[in-house]
Amino acid sequence: MTARSAELFGGLVAPRVVPGAEASCSEWMRFLRDRVREKNIDATQVTTVYVPDAHGTVNALVGVALDSPSDVAVGDVFAYIPTGVFAVFVPSGALADPIEDVWAQVDECVRSGALFRAYAEEVEVVTNAGEVELFVSIVL
Repeated sequence: MTARSAELFGGLVAPRVVPGAEASCSEWMRFLRDRVREKNIDATQVTTVYVPDAHGTVNALVGVALDSPSDVAVGDVFAYIPTGVFAVFVPSGALADPIEDVWAQVDECVRSGALFRAYAEEVEVVTNAGEVELFVSIVL
């Protein structure tokens, strides 16, 4: 468990997704990560932020951390993620795809009752070297 400070992200949106391995490993999300890397050549990581709305829909913002809304590129959107407490997952090596691995760990923790998801903002960080960290909002 860890606390994350508030952060601002800007990038591209995938509407109406279900957070998890199926969405995150999809060709659509890989395409968006590639486009964000092309636009932000100096960025060392691409972050996918799963943002729920008031209607129960989750949208994914695939982008990079920004200092200010004025840093958002024309045509991109931004999301502000408030400070929160998260469970942190890193690949265990159980599955070949590190993104699939972290989401499988989340599913197992939820199934076993070891983790109670808050279903608030969730943050998936993928570095250019392929390292993955997943921050899942939790109920304390």
